[in-house]
Amino acid sequence: MRYLLSRFYAFLLLIFTLVLIGISLQSLRGGSAASIITGQRASEKDIQKLDEKYASDKNIVFQAIDMISKYIRFDFGETIKGEPVFKLINESFRNTFVLAILAAAFALIYGIVFGLFSHAKEKYRTAIVAVNYIVLANPIFILSLILLWVFSLFLSWLPPGGALLNGWYILPAAALGLKAGCRLALFTDEFTGREKKNQYVTTAKAYGFSNAKIYFIFILKNILLPLLSFWLLDFASYLAGAAIVETIFSVPGIGRLLLRALMQYDLNLIMGILVFVSVLVFLVGTVQEGIDRYTAKFSQTNG
Repeated sequence: MRYLLSRFYAFLLLIFTLVLIGISLQSLRGGSAASIITGQRASEKDIQKLDEKYASDKNIVFQAIDMISKYIRFDFGETIKGEPVFKLINESFRNTFVLAILAAAFALIYGIVFGLFSHAKEKYRTAIVAVNYIVLANPIFILSLILLWVFSLFLSWLPPGGALLNGWYILPAAALGLKAGCRLALFTDEFTGREKKNQYVTTAKAYGFSNAKIYFIFILKNILLPLLSFWLLDFASYLAGAAIVETIFSVPGIGRLLLRALMQYDLNLIMGILVFVSVLVFLVGTVQEGIDRYTAKFSQTNG
Protein backbone atom coordinates (compact mmCIF):
# COMPACT_ATOMS: atom_id res chain seq x y z
CA MET A 1 0.00 0.00 0.00
CA ARG A 2 2.84 2.37 0.87
CA TYR A 3 4.47 1.58 -2.46
CA LEU A 4 1.28 2.39 -4.40
CA LEU A 5 0.86 5.69 -2.52
CA SER A 6 4.44 6.69 -3.29
CA ARG A 7 3.92 5.90 -6.97
CA PHE A 8 0.67 7.88 -6.98
CA TYR A 9 2.36 10.96 -5.48
CA ALA A 10 5.19 10.64 -7.98
CA PHE A 11 2.63 10.46 -10.78
CA LEU A 12 0.90 13.65 -9.58
CA LEU A 13 4.29 15.38 -9.50
CA LEU A 14 4.94 14.19 -13.05
CA ILE A 15 1.61 15.58 -14.28
CA PHE A 16 2.26 18.93 -12.60
CA THR A 17 5.75 19.07 -14.14
CA LEU A 18 4.37 18.25 -17.61
CA VAL A 19 1.78 20.99 -17.28
CA LEU A 20 4.40 23.57 -16.30
CA ILE A 21 6.69 22.50 -19.15
CA GLY A 22 3.84 22.69 -21.65
CA ILE A 23 2.82 26.16 -20.60
CA SER A 24 6.44 27.31 -20.54
CA LEU A 25 6.98 26.07 -24.09
CA GLN A 26 3.98 28.10 -25.16
CA SER A 27 5.67 31.29 -24.00
CA LEU A 28 8.95 30.40 -25.74
CA ARG A 29 7.34 30.43 -29.18
CA GLY A 30 6.10 33.95 -28.74
CA GLY A 31 2.59 35.33 -28.98
CA SER A 32 -0.46 33.51 -27.66
CA ALA A 33 -2.49 30.59 -28.88
CA ALA A 34 -5.30 32.99 -29.71
CA SER A 35 -3.19 35.07 -32.09
CA ILE A 36 -2.09 31.92 -33.94
CA ILE A 37 -5.61 30.53 -34.21
CA THR A 38 -7.17 33.76 -35.50
CA GLY A 39 -4.32 34.75 -37.79
CA GLN A 40 -2.59 38.06 -38.47
CA ARG A 41 -5.73 39.88 -39.69
CA ALA A 42 -7.77 39.22 -36.55
CA SER A 43 -8.92 42.10 -34.41
CA GLU A 44 -7.73 42.66 -30.86
CA LYS A 45 -11.25 41.92 -29.63
CA ASP A 46 -11.25 38.45 -31.21
CA ILE A 47 -7.82 37.67 -29.81
CA GLN A 48 -8.87 38.84 -26.36
CA LYS A 49 -11.93 36.55 -26.38
CA LEU A 50 -9.84 33.52 -27.25
CA ASP A 51 -7.22 34.49 -24.66
CA GLU A 52 -9.95 34.41 -22.03
CA LYS A 53 -11.25 31.06 -23.33
CA TYR A 54 -7.85 29.35 -23.21
CA ALA A 55 -6.70 31.28 -20.11
CA SER A 56 -3.54 32.27 -21.99
CA ASP A 57 -3.82 35.81 -20.63
CA LYS A 58 -3.30 34.51 -17.07
CA ASN A 59 -0.01 33.79 -15.30
CA ILE A 60 1.63 30.39 -15.49
CA VAL A 61 0.54 29.24 -12.02
CA PHE A 62 -3.13 29.98 -12.73
CA GLN A 63 -2.94 28.19 -16.07
CA ALA A 64 -1.33 25.14 -14.44
CA ILE A 65 -3.95 24.93 -11.67
CA ASP A 66 -6.78 25.36 -14.17
CA MET A 67 -5.38 22.65 -16.44
CA ILE A 68 -4.81 20.15 -13.62
CA SER A 69 -8.32 20.70 -12.24
CA LYS A 70 -9.72 19.86 -15.69
CA TYR A 71 -7.61 16.70 -15.93
CA ILE A 72 -8.94 15.56 -12.55
CA ARG A 73 -12.46 15.85 -14.02
CA PHE A 74 -11.28 13.93 -17.13
CA ASP A 75 -11.79 17.07 -19.21
CA PHE A 76 -9.07 17.38 -21.86
CA GLY A 77 -10.88 20.18 -23.65
CA GLU A 78 -11.02 20.80 -27.38
CA THR A 79 -8.42 21.38 -30.06
CA ILE A 80 -7.95 24.74 -31.71
CA LYS A 81 -10.36 23.52 -34.40
CA GLY A 82 -13.07 22.63 -31.87
CA GLU A 83 -12.55 18.84 -31.98
CA PRO A 84 -12.75 16.85 -28.70
CA VAL A 85 -9.20 16.03 -27.64
CA PHE A 86 -10.05 12.70 -26.01
CA LYS A 87 -11.89 11.52 -29.14
CA LEU A 88 -8.86 12.26 -31.34
CA ILE A 89 -6.50 10.55 -28.91
CA ASN A 90 -8.76 7.50 -28.67
CA GLU A 91 -9.04 7.13 -32.45
CA SER A 92 -5.32 7.61 -33.06
CA PHE A 93 -4.20 5.45 -30.15
CA ARG A 94 -5.90 2.36 -31.55
CA ASN A 95 -3.33 2.14 -34.33
CA THR A 96 -0.46 3.04 -32.01
CA PHE A 97 -1.59 0.43 -29.48
CA VAL A 98 -1.68 -2.35 -32.09
CA LEU A 99 1.67 -1.17 -33.43
CA ALA A 100 3.19 -1.14 -29.91
CA ILE A 101 1.83 -4.61 -29.10
CA LEU A 102 3.25 -6.06 -32.33
CA ALA A 103 6.56 -4.28 -31.76
CA ALA A 104 6.71 -5.61 -28.19
CA ALA A 105 5.96 -9.14 -29.42
CA PHE A 106 8.64 -8.82 -32.09
CA ALA A 107 11.17 -7.57 -29.51
CA LEU A 108 10.36 -10.40 -27.09
CA ILE A 109 10.65 -13.14 -29.71
CA TYR A 110 13.77 -11.66 -31.30
CA GLY A 111 15.49 -11.04 -27.97
CA ILE A 112 14.85 -14.48 -26.49
CA VAL A 113 15.51 -16.49 -29.65
CA PHE A 114 18.77 -14.79 -30.66
CA GLY A 115 19.96 -14.39 -27.06
CA LEU A 116 19.63 -18.13 -26.41
CA PHE A 117 20.71 -19.17 -29.91
CA SER A 118 24.02 -17.30 -29.48
CA HIS A 119 24.91 -19.78 -26.72
CA ALA A 120 23.26 -22.86 -28.19
CA LYS A 121 25.40 -22.29 -31.31
CA GLU A 122 28.60 -20.74 -29.97
CA LYS A 123 30.16 -20.27 -33.40
CA TYR A 124 27.51 -17.66 -34.28
CA ARG A 125 27.67 -15.78 -30.97
CA THR A 126 30.22 -13.16 -32.02
CA ALA A 127 28.31 -12.31 -35.19
CA ILE A 128 24.95 -12.09 -33.37
CA VAL A 129 26.33 -9.83 -30.64
CA ALA A 130 28.06 -7.61 -33.23
CA VAL A 131 24.85 -7.21 -35.24
CA ASN A 132 22.91 -6.28 -32.10
CA TYR A 133 25.43 -3.58 -31.21
CA ILE A 134 25.40 -2.23 -34.78
CA VAL A 135 21.61 -1.94 -34.70
CA LEU A 136 21.71 -0.19 -31.30
CA ALA A 137 24.29 2.29 -32.63
CA ASN A 138 21.93 3.54 -35.35
CA PRO A 139 18.95 5.88 -34.82
CA ILE A 140 15.48 4.51 -35.36
CA PHE A 141 14.80 6.54 -38.51
CA ILE A 142 17.86 5.02 -40.22
CA LEU A 143 16.69 1.51 -39.32
CA SER A 144 13.20 2.33 -40.57
CA LEU A 145 14.49 3.58 -43.91
CA ILE A 146 16.72 0.50 -44.32
CA LEU A 147 13.82 -1.87 -43.64
CA LEU A 148 11.62 0.14 -45.99
CA TRP A 149 14.18 0.02 -48.79
CA VAL A 150 15.05 -3.69 -48.40
CA PHE A 151 11.66 -5.32 -47.80
CA SER A 152 9.37 -2.93 -49.66
CA LEU A 153 11.29 -1.27 -52.49
CA PHE A 154 14.01 -3.84 -53.28
CA LEU A 155 12.37 -7.21 -52.47
CA SER A 156 8.73 -6.03 -52.71
CA TRP A 157 7.71 -8.45 -49.97
CA LEU A 158 5.81 -6.04 -47.73
CA PRO A 159 3.75 -2.86 -48.23
CA PRO A 160 5.54 0.39 -47.36
CA GLY A 161 2.95 1.41 -44.78
CA GLY A 162 -0.26 3.37 -44.78
CA ALA A 163 -3.42 1.91 -43.30
CA LEU A 164 -5.16 0.23 -46.23
CA LEU A 165 -2.96 -2.62 -47.51
CA ASN A 166 -2.76 -6.06 -45.92
CA GLY A 167 0.33 -6.51 -43.78
CA TRP A 168 1.01 -2.79 -43.46
CA TYR A 169 1.71 -3.20 -39.73
CA ILE A 170 4.65 -5.56 -40.22
CA LEU A 171 7.43 -3.18 -41.27
CA PRO A 172 6.62 -0.36 -38.80
CA ALA A 173 6.28 -2.92 -35.96
CA ALA A 174 9.65 -4.45 -36.84
CA ALA A 175 11.28 -1.02 -37.05
CA LEU A 176 9.79 0.04 -33.72
CA GLY A 177 10.72 -3.16 -31.89
CA LEU A 178 14.13 -3.86 -33.42
CA LYS A 179 16.27 -1.78 -31.04
CA ALA A 180 14.36 -3.07 -28.01
CA GLY A 181 14.77 -6.62 -29.33
CA CYS A 182 18.53 -6.14 -29.67
CA ARG A 183 18.77 -4.84 -26.10
CA LEU A 184 16.75 -7.81 -24.87
CA ALA A 185 18.95 -10.19 -26.88
CA LEU A 186 22.07 -8.81 -25.19
CA PHE A 187 20.46 -9.19 -21.76
CA THR A 188 19.35 -12.73 -22.62
CA ASP A 189 22.87 -13.50 -23.78
CA GLU A 190 24.32 -12.24 -20.48
CA PHE A 191 21.78 -14.06 -18.28
CA THR A 192 22.26 -17.27 -20.27
CA GLY A 193 26.03 -17.03 -19.90
CA ARG A 194 25.65 -16.94 -16.12
CA GLU A 195 22.93 -19.59 -15.96
CA LYS A 196 24.71 -22.20 -18.05
CA LYS A 197 27.48 -22.40 -15.41
CA ASN A 198 25.03 -23.92 -12.92
CA GLN A 199 25.16 -27.57 -12.01
CA TYR A 200 21.79 -28.49 -13.50
CA VAL A 201 23.03 -27.56 -16.99
CA THR A 202 26.03 -29.87 -16.62
CA THR A 203 23.73 -32.63 -15.36
CA ALA A 204 21.33 -32.14 -18.28
CA LYS A 205 24.21 -32.42 -20.76
CA ALA A 206 25.41 -35.59 -19.01
CA TYR A 207 21.96 -37.10 -19.42
CA GLY A 208 22.14 -36.42 -23.16
CA PHE A 209 19.57 -33.63 -23.50
CA SER A 210 19.92 -31.59 -26.69
CA ASN A 211 21.16 -28.00 -26.63
CA ALA A 212 17.76 -26.81 -27.84
CA LYS A 213 15.99 -28.37 -24.84
CA ILE A 214 18.63 -27.23 -22.36
CA TYR A 215 18.65 -23.60 -23.51
CA PHE A 216 15.10 -23.05 -24.72
CA ILE A 217 13.36 -24.94 -21.90
CA PHE A 218 15.53 -25.39 -18.81
CA ILE A 219 17.51 -22.14 -18.91
CA LEU A 220 14.69 -20.05 -20.36
CA LYS A 221 12.38 -21.08 -17.50
CA ASN A 222 14.87 -19.73 -14.95
CA ILE A 223 15.63 -16.41 -16.67
CA LEU A 224 12.14 -15.62 -17.97
CA LEU A 225 10.97 -13.40 -15.08
CA PRO A 226 13.90 -10.92 -15.21
CA LEU A 227 13.60 -10.85 -19.00
CA LEU A 228 9.89 -10.01 -18.79
CA SER A 229 10.69 -7.28 -16.27
CA PHE A 230 13.23 -5.73 -18.62
CA TRP A 231 10.85 -6.17 -21.56
CA LEU A 232 8.10 -4.23 -19.79
CA LEU A 233 10.56 -1.56 -18.71
CA ASP A 234 11.36 -0.94 -22.38
CA PHE A 235 7.70 -0.46 -23.29
CA ALA A 236 8.05 3.33 -23.06
CA SER A 237 10.52 3.25 -25.96
CA TYR A 238 7.77 2.01 -28.28
CA LEU A 239 5.66 5.08 -27.52
CA ALA A 240 8.67 7.40 -27.71
CA GLY A 241 9.73 6.12 -31.13
CA ALA A 242 6.20 5.88 -32.48
CA ALA A 243 6.17 9.45 -33.80
CA ILE A 244 9.18 8.84 -36.07
CA VAL A 245 8.08 5.39 -37.24
CA GLU A 246 4.48 6.48 -37.83
CA THR A 247 5.68 9.41 -39.91
CA ILE A 248 8.00 7.30 -42.08
CA PHE A 249 5.44 4.53 -42.64
CA SER A 250 2.37 6.83 -42.79
CA VAL A 251 0.67 5.23 -39.80
CA PRO A 252 -2.28 7.33 -38.51
CA GLY A 253 -1.36 6.93 -34.84
CA ILE A 254 -0.82 9.01 -31.75
CA GLY A 255 2.77 9.84 -32.75
CA ARG A 256 1.63 11.62 -35.90
CA LEU A 257 -1.14 13.25 -33.91
CA LEU A 258 1.46 14.68 -31.53
CA LEU A 259 3.48 16.06 -34.44
CA ARG A 260 0.32 17.67 -35.81
CA ALA A 261 -0.39 19.20 -32.40
CA LEU A 262 3.14 20.61 -32.21
CA MET A 263 2.95 22.05 -35.72
CA GLN A 264 -0.43 23.67 -35.02
CA TYR A 265 0.58 24.97 -31.61
CA ASP A 266 -2.35 23.11 -30.02
CA LEU A 267 -1.59 23.09 -26.30
CA ASN A 268 -4.72 21.19 -25.27
CA LEU A 269 -3.95 18.37 -27.70
CA ILE A 270 -0.25 18.29 -26.77
CA MET A 271 -0.97 18.07 -23.06
CA GLY A 272 -3.77 15.55 -23.56
CA ILE A 273 -1.41 13.23 -25.43
CA LEU A 274 1.40 13.66 -22.89
CA VAL A 275 -0.91 12.96 -19.95
CA PHE A 276 -2.48 9.97 -21.71
CA VAL A 277 0.90 8.43 -22.54
CA SER A 278 2.20 9.17 -19.03
CA VAL A 279 -0.69 7.23 -17.52
CA LEU A 280 0.14 4.22 -19.70
CA VAL A 281 3.85 4.37 -18.87
CA PHE A 282 2.97 4.71 -15.17
CA LEU A 283 0.75 1.61 -15.27
CA VAL A 284 3.33 -0.44 -17.17
CA GLY A 285 6.04 0.72 -14.76
CA THR A 286 3.89 -0.36 -11.82
CA VAL A 287 3.45 -3.84 -13.32
CA GLN A 288 7.17 -4.04 -14.06
CA GLU A 289 8.03 -3.04 -10.50
CA GLY A 290 5.62 -5.68 -9.23
CA ILE A 291 7.42 -8.33 -11.28
CA ASP A 292 10.77 -7.15 -9.87
CA ARG A 293 9.46 -7.42 -6.33
CA TYR A 294 8.03 -10.87 -6.97
CA THR A 295 11.31 -11.99 -8.58
CA ALA A 296 13.33 -10.73 -5.61
CA LYS A 297 10.97 -12.44 -3.15
CA PHE A 298 11.07 -15.67 -5.18
CA SER A 299 14.87 -15.58 -5.23
CA GLN A 300 15.05 -15.10 -1.47
CA THR A 301 12.58 -17.94 -0.88
CA ASN A 302 14.52 -20.35 -3.07
CA GLY A 303 17.93 -18.99 -2.22
